Amino acid sequence: MVNIAAAALNLAGSPWGTTLTWVFSSIAVLANIAILQSQLGAVKSVRAAFRRKGDAELLRVDVPAFLTAAEGAFPARTRVLQSVRHAAVFAGSALALTAAALV
Repeated sequence: MVNIAAAALNLAGSPWGTTLTWVFSSIAVLANIAILQSQLGAVKSVRAAFRRKGDAELLRVDVPAFLTAAEGAFPARTRVLQSVRHAAVFAGSALALTAAALV
């Protein structure tokens, strides 16, 4: 919604549009990086969470196999949709920030 407001302000020629574009497109990129980082570090995070619980049964869980099985329970389109979302956020934000820099 905020990006729509920024786009409308940009089209109207308001300087607030550029400011909002810089702020919210930057936030979108940083949030997407955080999401990717959490996905790439899932094995480490789950192992740490299991260690914190102190449960001997959890410590014996093969975490990579567990996460692979969990991913396999989702429809195949889920991974495709995640990739599309990441690409759209990065490309859209890059485009918006480039346009804001050129203004």
